[in-house]
Amino acid sequence: MKSSCRLRAALVAGCVSLAFSSESRAALSSSEKAQVRDFVASARLENAGRVRTLVARTDHTEAEAFEALTAAVAAVPFTDARGALLKEIVFGGASAASRPLLSIATVRALLARADGIFEKYVGGLDHEAQAIAELSSIYAFLDGVIANPGRPTATAHDPGAGIPNASYEAATRAIGEHVERHARWLKGEGAIPEVVAPLRAQAQALLVDLLPDGAPRRADAAERLGLQGARRRMLVEWGLLFADTGKLDDGRVTRIREALARLPAARIDLSVVYVGPAKAPIRSRGYVAIVSASSAGPRGATNPFGEEVSGGAVDPATSSVILDLSTLASRRVLDNKPELRRLIERDAASAAMAEDKVLGRPRGPGVDQVAGAAIQLLLLDAPRARDLAFARLLDRRPESAALLSDALGVLAAFAPSPGAGAGAGTASPEGGVKLELGRADGAAEPVTVRLGANGAATALAFDGHTWAFDRQGPAFGVAGATHDDAPVTLASLPSARAPMREAARWQEAGFTFTKLRGAPRAAISPPRGGATTPNVTMIGTGQQGYDAIATTFEGDDVVVEGDLDVKGGVGGIAVRAGAARDAVRGAILTIDPAGRTVLAASDEAGKESLLAAPIDPSPASPVHVKLTLRGNKIEATVGTATLKGTLPPNLSKGDLALVAKRGVTVSVGSLTVAKPAAAPKKPPTAAATSPKK
Repeated sequence: MKSSCRLRAALVAGCVSLAFSSESRAALSSSEKAQVRDFVASARLENAGRVRTLVARTDHTEAEAFEALTAAVAAVPFTDARGALLKEIVFGGASAASRPLLSIATVRALLARADGIFEKYVGGLDHEAQAIAELSSIYAFLDGVIANPGRPTATAHDPGAGIPNASYEAATRAIGEHVERHARWLKGEGAIPEVVAPLRAQAQALLVDLLPDGAPRRADAAERLGLQGARRRMLVEWGLLFADTGKLDDGRVTRIREALARLPAARIDLSVVYVGPAKAPIRSRGYVAIVSASSAGPRGATNPFGEEVSGGAVDPATSSVILDLSTLASRRVLDNKPELRRLIERDAASAAMAEDKVLGRPRGPGVDQVAGAAIQLLLLDAPRARDLAFARLLDRRPESAALLSDALGVLAAFAPSPGAGAGAGTASPEGGVKLELGRADGAAEPVTVRLGANGAATALAFDGHTWAFDRQGPAFGVAGATHDDAPVTLASLPSARAPMREAARWQEAGFTFTKLRGAPRAAISPPRGGATTPNVTMIGTGQQGYDAIATTFEGDDVVVEGDLDVKGGVGGIAVRAGAARDAVRGAILTIDPAGRTVLAASDEAGKESLLAAPIDPSPASPVHVKLTLRGNKIEATVGTATLKGTLPPNLSKGDLALVAKRGVTVSVGSLTVAKPAAAPKKPPTAAATSPKK
């Protein structure tokens, strides 16, 4: 009997136990799900623990936990208050045990909310500012709170934050699938509207930061994001995400990557480089550099070298990004080099932001901006930067040479020790620092720099030659410079042009030009590179008609030959030229780079009459030209085209002149002026050779 009672009691207890066990493994009831939705909707921090208890119960599967939080989060807009609630749920008191589960659940829940926004605006997200803002906030929250809690390093999460690698692996899969679902807006590097580009950058930064720690993580991120070329290399090699609207092609990004490779100070703790408006906030583990692709300087100029040195064109977008990265590197170096900072402050103050004294085109007067502009020139084309600085020194403008010395010191400050691998440079056993700078053709320019006690360069060597600065205290301005132990001259600076001056007379290498009309600024550069004749350059500054400079030639007939380069408007060469009250009189060959090339006769009032049919459109400058004048006949060869005409009687005498309208630069390289060859004699007529009867 007792045995039977004990058996019955055991059966009852077992049934009760099974009943309770079955109940504890059940999913959340409808009322409990409603509670979670209400708590998330109200976003009150005091409810964080109750949500955590309901969602992260140990008797639930992961799927049930994800479903409960996702249903609540996806139903309401993401706000700062809801972000604070989710953070408290994951990281608040008593959350350590459930943190791995809750972190993944939060990622999935917020990505579900993001999915809903994309689906709602599938055809026109770029026109929905509010939707873009909410998506950006979601990705930024996940990056800051879930991907980078605690104190992460540049390459690893904080292990003390309580989120294991397995959780980050699961979160990475979730964001990777999300990027694939919305690849049009989030994946790759193709062109997208400017308003959406920061959103793509933030989503891609989140994926990179969520990746579990380990060597393959960067290549994995590049693969998931669909990055190619230079963008992929930057992410794999440096962990750096380069993002923009997709307008920069791989060639341009490659040039930027090469410049950044020479700026180790800029790469410290750098996670993202975003090319776009400064108002685009992007959050990431490390520093986010917002840089500009617009480099328009004073009066719209985009060439940071100006017209004082010759050379190839500079791509404005690439140049602008390199300027901002150079300024970032300068700021970081000068924060650690107070003596060098004080020296550059003095040199920048001396230059006073004057366009013909600062080296480059800084965005502002800050010492890091002025030094950054000089560094930019060294990364774009070091030989031209050197020639520009020393040419100004010869023209009694030493400020640019001082800033060149300073910029080389900034670049050398973060040079790694010998054997340390790639970077801006290596310390030379001879006491110099070996740097790798840039050239116009994109190749590297190896340079060795010797530094003074204040950190600025005292000498630099490249191309087999040495240039030294004479910098003496207490102000350490540049008093002079040498080239291979001899004083620097214009002839030792291959790309430098003679300084442009307003004067009455210009003389060099056997040529003498005088002012013919207006207020021209001009220069004659000595022959270089095997040439035997100089280059003549003039800028028009007058208010009316042409400005002109002229040189005489023997006799009335002449052959003028050279490489004509016209920039900014209408300008060219005149023969049989003279000054009238309101004009330049003569036979004038003018090129308009945006229009036609014209051979015309100009009278005393400046009225021009065509001598031949124009060339339309004008050939690209510079173009080789040859003007031949015999008697009243003129022939102009412009590239492969030839113009011929007959001069009016009033143009029987005059000079050779360069002419330019206001703001126009006219240059003639390898200029020669000579007498025309004698015209071939005509054969005698039959009448003249027949025998007399």
